[in-house]
Amino acid sequence: MKKILIVEDNELNLKLFDDILKYQNYKTEKALDGIQAYEKIKKINFDLIILDIQLPKLDGFSLLEKLKKENIKLPPIIIASACAMDSDKTKAKDFGIDTYLTKPIDINNFINTVKNKI
Repeated sequence: MKKILIVEDNELNLKLFDDILKYQNYKTEKALDGIQAYEKIKKINFDLIILDIQLPKLDGFSLLEKLKKENIKLPPIIIASACAMDSDKTKAKDFGIDTYLTKPIDINNFINTVKNKI
């Protein structure tokens, strides 16, 4: 069973992503902030990460930078963010992330995007 880490500080979005992914038969882990995500990524090999950018304690881009500096191998990442600014999309591309979903998400598009990334 494929393992997906959901990094999301909004409880409603977290529950929505979790429910959708579990219904699609994925195993999920959750992190409410960048520090929790960092600790889980160091311990568990995930098949995919769903990452919000605006997070408490350590934002999504700072998390990616920290992992990159430590040469931690990452699975494919889907950014799911309410920020749809071109600068954020460009920054994501600089980290090698080409999948950027804007919230509120379209559920069918979300499911298809996850399937295509795993």
